[in-house]
Amino acid sequence: MKIDQSHFDGIEQLLREVLNLLGGKISGRDRTDVVDYLDHGEYGIAYELLTFVLDNQQITRPPLLREAGKKMGMTD
Repeated sequence: MKIDQSHFDGIEQLLREVLNLLGGKISGRDRTDVVDYLDHGEYGIAYELLTFVLDNQQITRPPLLREAGKKMGMTD
């Protein structure tokens, strides 16, 4: 089975763009944790952490986050 690396690269790019869009709206610790997961290819965990943090802080989820979730099959 061949893995399409470009698919994963696209997900990673979307999640990193979400972090950039959020700027200082999330804590440095949460940002660092998400980046660590992304650096290790743990895109689903990074996505889950981002959604948890945003929901917990009542921050609207950026559309790019939903797009990343769709690409991973984690949202409708």
